Amino acid sequence: MKKLGFGLLALVIAFSFGSCSTEEIEIPQESLLKSYEIKRDAAGHYSMSYDVADNTKSVVNKNFSSLTNEINLSQWAQAEKKSYTNDFSLENDNKLRIGILDENTGKRPFITIEDKNITFAKGEVNKDYLKSYGMKANDDGTFQLTFQVHSDVSTEFVYNEELNIHEVHLSRGVQTESKFSRTLEVDADGVLKMDFVNHYLGAGTTASGAEYTERHPRTIIVTD
Repeated sequence: MKKLGFGLLALVIAFSFGSCSTEEIEIPQESLLKSYEIKRDAAGHYSMSYDVADNTKSVVNKNFSSLTNEINLSQWAQAEKKSYTNDFSLENDNKLRIGILDENTGKRPFITIEDKNITFAKGEVNKDYLKSYGMKANDDGTFQLTFQVHSDVSTEFVYNEELNIHEVHLSRGVQTESKFSRTLEVDADGVLKMDFVNHYLGAGTTASGAEYTERHPRTIIVTD
């Protein structure tokens, strides 16, 4: 009986070690998406640049029911490109939606931008303060905001705790700098919201006249 008990104990221990070994050799799938950046140039055109792992294929489709530009990343032995750039346009609702599917990890970063379609404003005076901007995903989970404003534009960074929105307030004023950069953090739910808040004076008013604001561009990034 003692020999039988010892043998049974040895079998249990061996099984336990075997189970641990099986768990230890499980390796998480490599992320195919390495980095990405969404940009708007001075003409109002949007584009996305992104870097991928070796042997990664990128296919871009348009989902017309949700008006989403879908970027699908998958492993493919013959893929040689490691960097991609795609141009995108605002929809009729003045929104741009981009979803990225990493088939290795299952992660689905989603970007929504709401903006004025200044590319169609031919012959009109562009009163916007913002010239161009970009949002780049950093390795540590934060995002790098870079932007440039027109001359004589005052800039102020504010975090709106009530709405959980990073805000860049732009108004007419004296400013020695025109290019800016700021690191932004996502909230506890993995969401980043960032608004440019433009402060204008009412038409035909003086400096003491009524002021109004317009929020554009507005950017929401859901990291997963």
